[in-house]
Amino acid sequence: MDTLGPSPFLWLEFDKTGAIDPATATSLAALLNQPGTTDLVVMSHGWKNTKDDARKLYGTLWANARKKLAPDKASHTVVAGVVWPAKAYRTDFDEQTLVTPGGGGTLAADGTAAGPEDLDDQAFKNVLKDFKDLFGPDGAATAQTARAAAKTLDETTSFFLVKNGNEALGSPGTDSELKADSAPIALATDDATSAKMLMEALIAAPTFNLERSVGKAQGLGDVVSGLISGPRAAVARFLNQLTYYEMKKRAGIVGEALTKSVLSKLVLQQPIRLHLVGHSFGARLVAAAANGLAPVPKLEFFSLTLLQGAFSHNGFAKEIKPGLAGAFPDVVGKPTGPICITHTHNDLACTLAYALASRLSRDIAKSIGDANDEFGAMGANGPQHLKAGQAVEDDTDAVFAPQAGKVNTFLADKYIIKTAASDAHNNVANEDVGRLLAKIVG
Repeated sequence: MDTLGPSPFLWLEFDKTGAIDPATATSLAALLNQPGTTDLVVMSHGWKNTKDDARKLYGTLWANARKKLAPDKASHTVVAGVVWPAKAYRTDFDEQTLVTPGGGGTLAADGTAAGPEDLDDQAFKNVLKDFKDLFGPDGAATAQTARAAAKTLDETTSFFLVKNGNEALGSPGTDSELKADSAPIALATDDATSAKMLMEALIAAPTFNLERSVGKAQGLGDVVSGLISGPRAAVARFLNQLTYYEMKKRAGIVGEALTKSVLSKLVLQQPIRLHLVGHSFGARLVAAAANGLAPVPKLEFFSLTLLQGAFSHNGFAKEIKPGLAGAFPDVVGKPTGPICITHTHNDLACTLAYALASRLSRDIAKSIGDANDEFGAMGANGPQHLKAGQAVEDDTDAVFAPQAGKVNTFLADKYIIKTAASDAHNNVANEDVGRLLAKIVG
């Protein structure tokens, strides 16, 4: 039997379609039916994590939580670690860069932007390779047209690139977030002129009105707006948009499979409390699992914890505007205990890179990344458009007193921070977050 400290541990390994060994639910139930077992903690990593990365994340976070749990609590808790194909990608926001490595973005001697440059050939080849690795055969046509468009971005190459990219995306289904992401691409497939206009909008580096934006608060200034510019940059940005879409979609698929193929299949002999914990796109995964979870005999869905969630801050809204709900509108009110969400603008991945990759427009408004940005992330701003009384904002001093039946939002400015060892987005296994998890599970 595998363990995390004194806690029994089991891997939940999914492929990109959500398939998992059918025997997994039986193996998990056997652990949960051991005498004295009381809790199940399911953890999910985000984008670009290997199995080794996931093991380190889960092990460190759980070790920090165990320090604050009662001595026998950990031995009575089973931890299940989700592994899903979250491909490493060079323009991934987890890299904490707002553009593809190898591009411009250098500073002049006076500290201002030195002027935008296009991606160099090797950097573009790297982007293309990563795209092909992620999409496989489904992205072959898009990769081929991307090469041509990077050389000459005219109406013909733009049209075929956008058309093939739209086909690679597939259907967004009922997911409102995916629908919003894919709609501009689908609309641009109507004719070559529309496709060229879309691609031309991606040529220039994003420009920010920094008067009131979070970019100004983070001291980014013209460094952000002076990064890469050119046809290869445009194609890379388009491929990046497709990649974000695919990873959002994949997280949702695996999350639904976690519920349908594992949690709903558990045959339990004693009461067990379920805790779902997700980081980055893994937060989207466990949110999808929670959204679709129906009652399971002897399984009490107790808590949901989202650590720097990389999905829409409108995801839990019953109504964002008339006729439009969030992607996971049935989550709030399901757990018998707390929903807990960390958020901070220290996390540039969620605050800026996510907001950029979730839009195709280069005309960035003052509200980029903040609570007024329709493309803002849960890990930047916490949940938006909830009903009055559903959410409570905890203090910023890491005392942690999550309330059952509420959406508890934790402004993590003081403890989810950039360090010498980690950027803020990935600094979610520290002792403060461990204490928060202990308060939730304990």
